[in-house]
Amino acid sequence: MAFSDFKSVLEVAQKYNLKTGNRRFLESNLSLSLPQYFWDDLEYSLNTKKPNPSEIALSENFISPIIRYVARRHPHLIFWSREYDLNVDEVLCGKPDYLFSYNPEPQFFALGNPLVCVAEAKVEKFGEAWGQNLAEMVACQKLNPEITIYGWTTNGDIWQFGKLEGNIFTQDSRSYSLTTQAEQIAGILDWIFADAVRQAENYLKN
Repeated sequence: MAFSDFKSVLEVAQKYNLKTGNRRFLESNLSLSLPQYFWDDLEYSLNTKKPNPSEIALSENFISPIIRYVARRHPHLIFWSREYDLNVDEVLCGKPDYLFSYNPEPQFFALGNPLVCVAEAKVEKFGEAWGQNLAEMVACQKLNPEITIYGWTTNGDIWQFGKLEGNIFTQDSRSYSLTTQAEQIAGILDWIFADAVRQAENYLKN
């Protein structure tokens, strides 16, 4: 079994005894101004978008650019894209689409620990995306107990966010569109990254 074998939040919750809920936990005024080159690239990607694009194409053209831009504001985070083997056991294993780890010395490259954020890209079927994403969040939590693990899923345009605190998974009840709410998405990512870094620093002190 692997992360991709989980098809729903309920399946993960039942296996790992999690409580789940939907509520607003992200502030409504989160926003981050984006430079003109980002808007130019987004417009180009929208104008050249192919019918039925692959998940890799969506990731390269719509997902990675905004994640990279925001992640650069947080030098203590290492950004992994389909290259981190997240293996806890024979069930919780695989390579997340996106994963973020904390590095206390950004001038030196390290594998990074704790793991703080994880994300999945799916063309459709958000239910399956969240099942896989939550399994990855559980894996991160097992490696880094006592830290709130953040996660999100996206099909390139629509973005949804969640967090795992202890045995409670909360999905924010709102969805965001990259084409109309890019600065809100950037603001949310910026807030998540900042809180993840703060928690990782506190975790390593204790």
